[in-house]
Amino acid sequence: MRFLGRRQLIVAGIIGSIAAWFASTRATARTFGDIGELRESVMAAARAAPGVTKVVADPDNAAQFTSTIGEETVTSDVTNLFGYLSANPDENADEAIARFVRSMAESLSRAISDDIIVPVIRTRDYVQDAARRGQELLHEPIGADLVVVYMADRPDSMAPIGVKDLPGRALEDVRKTALANLRKSLPKLVEDDGLGFGMLYYVDDNPMLSPSLLLLDEFWESIAARFPGDVLIALPRKDQLFLFADDPKHATGARRLIEVTIEEDFNLLSPQLHARRGGRIVAVSE
Repeated sequence: MRFLGRRQLIVAGIIGSIAAWFASTRATARTFGDIGELRESVMAAARAAPGVTKVVADPDNAAQFTSTIGEETVTSDVTNLFGYLSANPDENADEAIARFVRSMAESLSRAISDDIIVPVIRTRDYVQDAARRGQELLHEPIGADLVVVYMADRPDSMAPIGVKDLPGRALEDVRKTALANLRKSLPKLVEDDGLGFGMLYYVDDNPMLSPSLLLLDEFWESIAARFPGDVLIALPRKDQLFLFADDPKHATGARRLIEVTIEEDFNLLSPQLHARRGGRIVAVSE
C-alpha cells in the first residue's frame, strides 16, 4: 500500500533521520503513542466503512487485523502507516487512515485495465513470502536479489498482480504495457544532490515508482552526463532511488545510508548495495 499526498523529500544528511526527510504542509492534533493505538483507530474506521461486516485484531501481532468485506477476508498491517505518520507529525492522520481503509477494498478489485499496470521493484524475498501465503505474483528477475513485480496502481493502493489476474496474457505484453505507463512518470522526476556525494531520485506524487526508474533506458540517458559510467545503487526504501559513482569511497557512504534506513525501520526495500555495471544489475560485496 502507498500513502500519498504531495510530499517533498529533503536531504538532511546521511547520519540524520531518513524518515524525517519527509515534510508535510497539513496539520493535525492526532498522534499515536504506539502501533497498537494506531491499529485501534484504523480498525474503528474500517468498521464504519461501507461493506465491512467484521473487523478482528490479530492477537499475536499488534500491527495486523483482518476485515471481512462481502465474502472476502483481507489481512491488513499498519506498520508502514505508523512509520509514515511518525515521520510526518504534521500529516493529517484522519486522511491517512481513510486512504488506508479505502485501499483495503481496492485490494479486492479484480478489474485491471492496462492504464494502471506498473512495474515495481521488490526483492526475491517479497515474492517468496507471497508464495508462502499462496499468492503467485506476476514478476520477473532483473539482477541480484531484485525483481520486477507487476502491480495495479489504484488511487489508494499499489497492489501486486497475481498470475491468475491476467489469464492468457503474455509476460512480454504486460512488461511493455507497464514500462509505457512508467515512462509517463518521467516528467515528474525530481533529483536532489543534498547528500553531496550522490543523487537522490524520486517520482513526485508517486514515489513508489522511484526505484522502477532503473528499468528505463530513457532515465539512464537523462543522467548520463552526471553518471557516464557504472554506478552504485542504494534502494533502502520502496520510495527512494540513490545513485553514486562506482567508487569504493562512495560505497562506504552508501552502505551507511542503508544502515540508517534499517535503523529507522520504515518502508524498507533492500539492505543490499547494488550496482549497474555494463548495463546489468549486480550485487556489491564488501
